[in-house]
Amino acid sequence: MKKKFTLLAAIIACTLLSFTSCEKHDGINYLKSKCTAELNGQTYIDQQPYTHIFGPTYPTPFLVYSKYEATFETYLSTERGGKIAYIVRINLFVDTPEEFFHQPQKIEKIDIADTLILDRDYRQYCKDNKVSYATVNGEVIDEGTFQITSYDKTEGQTYCTNCNGTFTLQFSEGTLNGTFCIK
Repeated sequence: MKKKFTLLAAIIACTLLSFTSCEKHDGINYLKSKCTAELNGQTYIDQQPYTHIFGPTYPTPFLVYSKYEATFETYLSTERGGKIAYIVRINLFVDTPEEFFHQPQKIEKIDIADTLILDRDYRQYCKDNKVSYATVNGEVIDEGTFQITSYDKTEGQTYCTNCNGTFTLQFSEGTLNGTFCIK
């Protein structure tokens, strides 16, 4: 009997927790995590419906980090549930683990002697040499910044929860300015 009560209590707690991590728009439950961005006067958003969290990947936007490396990713559309217009991926490398959370991170495209290097090879070069970089729809950005403005960090956790931040990325189409909230 005690096991059944414990199981029922766990189910109720999980259900309540899942609904408190959502917000409703147009009758659809969305995760509270979201990213909004602006490019050339157009506003974009990434906020996934609640049903999308049961897949093989992280719901976007997300921030995953290890001791010296972090990846932020978001899929921006002109409206919730719309066709993806921009896939933003920011890869950061730092010398000390706390740099992610305490300092703005500067991102600059570096010159490599081989001017004919492909974007794919450039990204691999950056990973191999611990150089921060970002891409928008696969295009390596010219320069930008990324900053976590507030966070709750759990020791041993490899993904960020309850964090807010901003980014600015300059690429061929203009300057993409974004804010994100990951719950």
